[in-house]
Amino acid sequence: MLIFLYGSLRDPVLLGQIAGDPRIGQTVRPARLPGWSRVHIGAWRARYASVIRSPGSEVAGFVARLTATAHLRLIAYEGSAYELQRVRALVDGRPYRVGVWVARAVTRRAWVEPTDPARVRLERSATRHA
Repeated sequence: MLIFLYGSLRDPVLLGQIAGDPRIGQTVRPARLPGWSRVHIGAWRARYASVIRSPGSEVAGFVARLTATAHLRLIAYEGSAYELQRVRALVDGRPYRVGVWVARAVTRRAWVEPTDPARVRLERSATRHA
């Protein structure tokens, strides 16, 4: 199964650790999710992301090919706060059906990438979700 990654699991090392197989990180390829936007979820200070349908928008991320075991491990990692939806992503300009984790409760507050290197390191260590 191909999975679209737009949050902390874009890091191939972290993805391999969570999936229980470092080779999963070697399958990562750039991808885009047209018709979706990345947004914040949770409290104002939280740095958890989700995606929402948003015509005319696009989320940059990656796709990775998951084994059955890795898929089960990611289900456990994401927990009940996220559900896996099947969507169309563009990989190398071609459409693919992929899974994407979508939070069950989201805001419409646009995602802003952190720019301070110290904050980026802190948030990468604290962020749990895709």
